[in-house]
Amino acid sequence: MHALLYPSGTNPVEIRVARDSDAEAVLALRLMLDSESEFMLLEADERSRDVEVQRRRLQGMLAPANSTVFVADVGGRLVGFLQARGGEFRRNRHVADIVLGVRHSHSGQGLARQLLEAAEEWARSVGVSRLELTVMAHNERAHRLYLSVGFRDEGSKRESLRVRGAPVDEIVMGKLLAYSPSGSSA
Repeated sequence: MHALLYPSGTNPVEIRVARDSDAEAVLALRLMLDSESEFMLLEADERSRDVEVQRRRLQGMLAPANSTVFVADVGGRLVGFLQARGGEFRRNRHVADIVLGVRHSHSGQGLARQLLEAAEEWARSVGVSRLELTVMAHNERAHRLYLSVGFRDEGSKRESLRVRGAPVDEIVMGKLLAYSPSGSSA
């Protein structure tokens, strides 16, 4: 997939597939997101800070055809990412689970929507026909975004997380894409 350029304020944003050489920058981004947002799964001190561990994880995500990592790059600085992990088995290979994060400094500029659009285009090109994710029930902004791009509520996971010691529900969401047995979009 080719890189997509989007205007964002005064600096263009490049939405592209992560590269092996991005491992250190992806790690720095994820660490920053862990510390500035309570909506990410990991807390600030939980993620390994080892760049080689991140490089291996990134390589593992990029190896299967039904998995990928997109980054939002502003002038060589990563400000957002979307990870799509495809199913491992024949019965769920058509499904990709989404994790998305955008720096506070760049929120409200449409980057999350652009990452989701890139992921959908990618998914159709590799035969993924279902995208799914969970969102913390109190993350109303993200929930509205997912609904606006075609995800639908499919259920909830009651008290599935603990944030600052308090139970938090997650909303399970999914989006069906046009199915094509050949893997091309219909």
